[in-house]
Amino acid sequence: MENQNQSEYNQEGQLSKKERREIKNLEEEKLLASYTRRMKIRKAMKIAVISVAAIILGSVLTWLAFRGTSEMPGEEVSIQPNEIINPGDPMPGIYLTNPPVSGWHYNETANWGVHEEEIKDQIAVSNLEEGGVWITYNPDSPPEVVDSLKSITEKYKDKVILSPRSANDSLIALASWGRLDKFNYLDEQRIVKFLKAYRGKK
Repeated sequence: MENQNQSEYNQEGQLSKKERREIKNLEEEKLLASYTRRMKIRKAMKIAVISVAAIILGSVLTWLAFRGTSEMPGEEVSIQPNEIINPGDPMPGIYLTNPPVSGWHYNETANWGVHEEEIKDQIAVSNLEEGGVWITYNPDSPPEVVDSLKSITEKYKDKVILSPRSANDSLIALASWGRLDKFNYLDEQRIVKFLKAYRGKK
């Protein structure tokens, strides 16, 4: 009688245990598929965000590096052969800049500090090779300009040399290894900035 009632119950539109179990399994499969899709979308979004962040970070670092280089004082000059020559030997080549900032030099250096007489380029380049800064001025410069240059040199005399140079094509020239700045007026801040950037460095 009970089985008959159950059969009649099913015939009236009610679901059997088997059917309910199958429906439950289908619902669980749908939920799992939906969850899997959400996880894939979330993972893809995470990867996209990380990729965009990496691109932005790379762009910022590149900009900062360019900005840092572009704000360094003076002009960057190609490095010439760092070779020692003997006094009296013919020059193997021509310096790229006036005054020179690298290249052939003697195996001797000038004393750091103020010089009243001109220094041979080949000696001064040896100072630059050791991380020095060479300040030169036109011998016809006004006395007040020379006095200011001497004062600056005496303040930063370690790894700095100052000398007149008749071959200069500017009033003042600042030279370090691979770097040059030239101008026709006294600018103490410009000189100090150059010294702080390159003195003791190569």
